[in-house]
Amino acid sequence: MFGGEYPVSPEQVAFYEENGYVRFDNVLNTDEVAALRTDLAEAKAKKNVYARDLAGGDGAAGGDDKILQMLNLWERFDSVRDYILGGRIARMAKALTKSPTIHLYHDQALIKEPGPSAPSPWHQDQPYWPSKEWGMLSCWMALDDVTIDRGCMQFIPGSHKWGEFPPISFEGEGKALKEYMSEEQLAAWNPVPVEMPAGSCTFHHGLCFHYTNANTTDHVRRALVAIFIPEGITYAADEKMDNPFAESITSQKGEPLRGTRFPELAAETATGQ
Repeated sequence: MFGGEYPVSPEQVAFYEENGYVRFDNVLNTDEVAALRTDLAEAKAKKNVYARDLAGGDGAAGGDDKILQMLNLWERFDSVRDYILGGRIARMAKALTKSPTIHLYHDQALIKEPGPSAPSPWHQDQPYWPSKEWGMLSCWMALDDVTIDRGCMQFIPGSHKWGEFPPISFEGEGKALKEYMSEEQLAAWNPVPVEMPAGSCTFHHGLCFHYTNANTTDHVRRALVAIFIPEGITYAADEKMDNPFAESITSQKGEPLRGTRFPELAAETATGQ
């Protein structure tokens, strides 16, 4: 499982470049989705990885998470490892960025259970990453059918061209992203929800504005995100906020962003770290 190719058309590359996001249907089959769901369930039960409630609660200890985030499952769970190192989605990222190489930054499971779930605020990803240049991107893989009510991804097309904004708190404190925007940008505010079945995904640029609603249904919403580093991205060091992988970064400021936990993802399998 998790090998093989998924074609990326020139039209999809052009859509990504213009809008900052793009959708792909049926990237994973039902067996692959089931295997990843099993790994996420085990990770959630054990929580022996970096886990926290992004919405600021103490659910990582008590099980009442509003937005459960678990990082780097690929290091401990076989199916997630095969999914990441199998290279299918990495090659899609390579095609979208036209990069000669792709490295993993990290994966993260994002789970919104019914009831206690919270919305994820409108934000960009780039402010939270230790990269100086813009160009890193994320693959957001749906492991459940996602709708607006269940918390599908929503994007502002073209917002990746607006530059980098300050980081936004997920705990409902501080300014909202709209408070930093110009009148022209506010006039272009036209959210596009991307509802899709399990096994489908979106890729989005690190500067693209995005949001997910609270899960107001009776069903769990599970997503597995993989973040990729294309060629030409360097380490910003003390110019950016702290990140969970700082101790594993081997680069000096201004050097290509590399680390002991950032494997290079090549044509078919990982070639090393």
